[in-house]
Amino acid sequence: MYVTRRMSQYLDKNPAAMAERPPEGPGSGFLVVVDEAAAERAAVCCCGLCPDVQEFGALPFPQSRQLVLTYRSTPHPAETGVNVVMEVVGQLFNIQSGGAPGMKMTMETDYVMFIPVVGLPLSSHRYYVVRTDGKHVGRVSACSREEDKTTCCFCTCVNDVPPRPFNHRDVYQQVEVQPLPRGKRFSAGAVAADGIPPEYLRRKGWKVSTESSKYDLTDDAKGVDVPLRRRRPDLGSSPSPSPVVVVGTWNVPFIFVRVDDDERRRVRKDLVRRCMFFRMTLEQSWKQIYNCTREDTTTTHQLPAPAQVVTVTATVRRSTPLLGGTYPVQEVDADGVKWFRPATTAAVPAVGALGLDMVVWERMIWELERGGWVAGDEVERIERVERCDVDGMQGRQWDKFGCYMLVETFVLTRMDGSVALSYQFCHTDKISAQWE
Repeated sequence: MYVTRRMSQYLDKNPAAMAERPPEGPGSGFLVVVDEAAAERAAVCCCGLCPDVQEFGALPFPQSRQLVLTYRSTPHPAETGVNVVMEVVGQLFNIQSGGAPGMKMTMETDYVMFIPVVGLPLSSHRYYVVRTDGKHVGRVSACSREEDKTTCCFCTCVNDVPPRPFNHRDVYQQVEVQPLPRGKRFSAGAVAADGIPPEYLRRKGWKVSTESSKYDLTDDAKGVDVPLRRRRPDLGSSPSPSPVVVVGTWNVPFIFVRVDDDERRRVRKDLVRRCMFFRMTLEQSWKQIYNCTREDTTTTHQLPAPAQVVTVTATVRRSTPLLGGTYPVQEVDADGVKWFRPATTAAVPAVGALGLDMVVWERMIWELERGGWVAGDEVERIERVERCDVDGMQGRQWDKFGCYMLVETFVLTRMDGSVALSYQFCHTDKISAQWE
């Protein structure tokens, strides 16, 4: 799960900013957002009249814009020689050769998204490279291995492997981008010792620019607000539900989220277009687990006023996942993905299944345990005795009693604001009583 940083803080090649470590815990990283200051400095088209077209000459690359890799290539010298001969022969015999003598330049274009590798500072220059157009849209480019080389026409050729579904443990899906000495050009090397990046990344001299497409990625994902989380929501004096307080915010690139039928290109293309990033929030609230009135306790407690007590008994589920924030689920772990599938077939047309890369799940559990959540049996029985604070009631008799448990809920939402998944966790050791 990623927090965001503004592009402008890296424009002056600030080594301290680039070397900042991601927030503590597994599966964390930075996403870079092009802010207004960065956009003004990066504009290169029409004397600044086209601010959406920008060229990037230094790292890090932003994630809030559609990126375009361009490469100007020239034919192989042997091919150029053949073209020259064909042109000369064509002129001698008055035949159109279809070519021109000398070197012919061609422009090659690739549409991609560079997502920083989790757990590393931006100074590592390591990225997952996601194709955002074409046959392999939504797939992550992968490096070939030395064993994939073949010999052809007395030369050694590299057979590029096709892009494949994301796996954060697959080191062959990571590349290290290398700025070249000549301005605004790059190349990329494999992180794996025997890896060979695909041709469009390993060749030297490609450029990176943006198009007008922008992704709904804001710079307000700051991770957990620790002081706010420790403070906990105010129960207040009203019997109505306590307010929900957002204590953490992250962004999750779509490659970390699996959906039904994402093997189909149409589904992946729709994800890239509609939901390049998911929003993950951590919410706190109080959940009522028991309530009663003074009359309810008259026959069960034979204690003289004002030393009256209430015995609380309740059964709670320690955690509750819901697809779409509504539908119960069945959880299945498979191939590094935690799947949430509808518990009833009737819910399948409404929501379908959703999966989280295991590194996202590990991050969620780590964050919960840091806040004091303790795993245990799926269902827990709560039994405790609460005594009325007479001084707090200023001598008045109480009429209503409520017992509340602190719950923290991770909510995963799409770019359109709809809820994809909610997962509620009960802190069975954080209980508060309210007397009225």
